[in-house]
Amino acid sequence: MSRTETTFADSQRVVASGDLITTRVDGEVMAMNVERGTCYGLDAIGSRIWDLIASPVAVGDVIGQLTTEYDVSREVCRTDVLALLTSLESEGLIRRL
Repeated sequence: MSRTETTFADSQRVVASGDLITTRVDGEVMAMNVERGTCYGLDAIGSRIWDLIASPVAVGDVIGQLTTEYDVSREVCRTDVLALLTSLESEGLIRRL
C-alpha cells in the first residue's frame, strides 16, 4: 500500500478551505491562496472534486459519486482522488474535519 492510499480514510471528512479566492476559467477551477501568494488550476475532474468538497463530505462519498459519473473503477478512482486530496492539503487548499 502506498503512502497516498493511507493518507485519507474513506470516512475522513474534508472541505475546501474558505480563505481562498476561486473562479472558473473555461469550466475549470482556479484557486488563489493569498497567504502563500500562489495560484492553482484544476482540470475538469479536479474541478468536479472541488465542487464535491465545497461542503464537508466523506472521502468515500466523493469516490462513490465520481464512480457513478465516470467510467472508472473504484480502485483507480480512489488512488487518483487521494493523490489530489493529499496535494490540495499540502498546499493549504482543503482541511480535514
